[in-house]
Amino acid sequence: MTKPAHKLAHINKAEIALAARKGLMVADSLYFAWPAKQQERFRATMSEKARQRVECVLIDCLLGIKCSSQELADTWDDIPAPKLNIINWASLLTQGIGEDYIYLSEYMAEGKSLLDFSTLYDYDYDDYLFQEEAKKQEFPEYEGADYFAFQHPSWVRLLIEEQFYYASFMSLATYFLDEIELAGSAHINQLIPHDYVDGENQGKPQKGGFLLDMKLDAGGLEGQLEELESRWYIYQRKRLYALSKEFSDLPSAVFMLEQDWDDDPYRFFIFNNTSTLKLIRWQHFISDCKPLITDFSVMEEQLKKEIDDAISWLSENHRDIVRNFDPKIVKLQKKKKIIMSPRALKDLAKID
Repeated sequence: MTKPAHKLAHINKAEIALAARKGLMVADSLYFAWPAKQQERFRATMSEKARQRVECVLIDCLLGIKCSSQELADTWDDIPAPKLNIINWASLLTQGIGEDYIYLSEYMAEGKSLLDFSTLYDYDYDDYLFQEEAKKQEFPEYEGADYFAFQHPSWVRLLIEEQFYYASFMSLATYFLDEIELAGSAHINQLIPHDYVDGENQGKPQKGGFLLDMKLDAGGLEGQLEELESRWYIYQRKRLYALSKEFSDLPSAVFMLEQDWDDDPYRFFIFNNTSTLKLIRWQHFISDCKPLITDFSVMEEQLKKEIDDAISWLSENHRDIVRNFDPKIVKLQKKKKIIMSPRALKDLAKID
């Protein structure tokens, strides 16, 4: 099904397992006396204080760095990126559930855990209801949207054939849209070359951090660019809805794509519709996916057509804007003030 993650091939799995065992014993000395189901429940619902104690043990055992719970956040910041995989692998053994020690890196309501959801559908539909309610509270005029599988991608960690992986879960329609948006953004930059440059308040100190002030520079065509991007956003929303509806009638399928960013082991799991999500249980994720795995080549022709159609649409709308744009008509926009903390800057630097 997969090839081993080459960057992690040299890691001693026995050392990781031993570190995880020590961490769980520190979290609760009776852990290994419990039945398997009780152990799993403990991993899934571990308190923040217990999790911090576990992570301190893992960092000490695997990296030789001693820290207290109070020092943990700063210690995490100082761990070199290549070594984060080791700690995340060990953390998976202390927090994951099911056959694959799967761990969902998403916020859940207080008192909820992954064990409260049998299938991917159960979780995803619950998340959809949460997102809809949040939007209605923030925007009273929001009219709601239909449910389709994984409209909001989720980030996951898991073991595949005893190897550690990061993963993204998303719908086929969302994956299509991501590829369309990527190609479209590149084409927009060809039509109207542009970039973001520092504004006059960039980096200005503020309480809690500093201002992020970036200005759009399109060589005098900022208005035309904003109009094109406004239309482009609407186009994308319409295509996402249309594709989600179209794919809902397809036979169940899972597409797994490999993507090792900076040699980090990463997989995309792409689910074509709601029926597929109902067939896959969290506690048996890989084994349930296996009979549904489909080569993505069956979708490549349709994806290419979608991208070609989007590029043609952008070119046509660009021509229309060039002919008819009136710079005297300015759309009202709500001003935004973005303050970044020093820690956020460190996180961005680490990602870079």
